[in-house]
Amino acid sequence: MTDATLTLEDGPQLTGEIVDKGGDYIRMRSTTEMSQNQLGQYGEGQIEIDGKTERVLLESAMPTAEDEEVFELTMRRMTPSA
Repeated sequence: MTDATLTLEDGPQLTGEIVDKGGDYIRMRSTTEMSQNQLGQYGEGQIEIDGKTERVLLESAMPTAEDEEVFELTMRRMTPSA
């Protein structure tokens, strides 16, 4: 899996692994002590993957079944990749 860093606008920086990515979306797994409601307060940010940064919209933050501190974050790219 590929490592990534998500910096939420006016919020925290989360590191994790890319689970999946396609034309206009990115899914990432990250460990955080924040709750689902706290993460839901953030809408935009930028993600760095392999040295490349792009703007994203945070669509959802769902805790995994295995660990409530591990979240699967789904983001939409502001400009879909080709």
